[in-house]
Amino acid sequence: MIKEGAMMRHDSGKVLSSILKYLLKLLFVCLLLGILYYSFKDSMEDMITELSKVSPQVTLVLFLSVILYHLCEGHITWLIVHNTHPEYTGLQGFCNAFYCSFYKTATLGSGSGIAGIYYLNKSGIPVPSATGMYFFQYIVHKVSMAVYSLLLFLMTYGFIHASFADYQGYILLGFAGVCVIAGVLLAVATVPWMQTACNLLANHLRAKHPSWEEKLTGAGHKLAQLQAESRSLLKDPLLLLRLFLCNLLKFTTWYIIPWMVFCNSPGDGSGDLPFSFLQCFALTSLSQSLAGVIPTPAGIGSVEAVFTLLFRRLLPEAKALSAVLLYRFATMLLPCVIGAFFVLGERIISLHRKKRTAD
Repeated sequence: MIKEGAMMRHDSGKVLSSILKYLLKLLFVCLLLGILYYSFKDSMEDMITELSKVSPQVTLVLFLSVILYHLCEGHITWLIVHNTHPEYTGLQGFCNAFYCSFYKTATLGSGSGIAGIYYLNKSGIPVPSATGMYFFQYIVHKVSMAVYSLLLFLMTYGFIHASFADYQGYILLGFAGVCVIAGVLLAVATVPWMQTACNLLANHLRAKHPSWEEKLTGAGHKLAQLQAESRSLLKDPLLLLRLFLCNLLKFTTWYIIPWMVFCNSPGDGSGDLPFSFLQCFALTSLSQSLAGVIPTPAGIGSVEAVFTLLFRRLLPEAKALSAVLLYRFATMLLPCVIGAFFVLGERIISLHRKKRTAD
């Protein structure tokens, strides 16, 4: 009887501990939602106002673009993970994409990587492998964006040169920065001597700052895992091509948004705009790429600044601001709101599973 009572108290203690952990996680998510509201409260009203002005067709396009973007992102995750973990499903990749979008916005960019690794781990992927996979996916994302933007820039160079001659030096400098960032990331992931160079730098820092020992050791392990995962994935050229094409499709779902907004603005049509579809597409791509060079949390502010700077040279400022607000709504706020339901749903399902296990 005494043993049974002790076991019952132990089991009830485990259940209470599990519920407490769940409530703390739920509280953390609610806290992130509060931070999100505080961060966007000044612009949220403007976004809703602009959204109320557009036609139902444009609103539908905005929602579809979000879903398609995350379908592509989830498929990219599935392509990378399924290569070594066949049990990983496309649905898990889709959910993972929305999880990352929620934490990216709610934590102003700092939590996206951690969330991606965490949910890969919850799907059964060991943390070291999940870390290498996520960072490889991020590198492919950056390299694909740079290549896509460069191709569009070259295809519309005459238009960009004629319209932004006084900005051309800054645009080329920004492109150089984009290419350097993409090149460095690619080199770190694939060039063997980069790991040796990083280890030498880590040893130098370790000698000067002994307290950094744990962090430097952890970074070294992550780099080694990243290169191991990269070498494994680079052996499959067809996989790399599929990843590149999926990224192009993913970017396309967002780059098309401004054109749809401009074409469906009250009193406007595609014939009234001072640029073609391809030129508008190239400018949006340019805005997104150049904004990545500006070090702001999650790109907040930088995309708006570059986008408005380019489009207000060709359109009334009010129209450019309207488009950028809707673009930011579709690419940041809406994915975060949808992602919040995925996160809360996952928490509730996790709690029910723990209760069934305890019973």
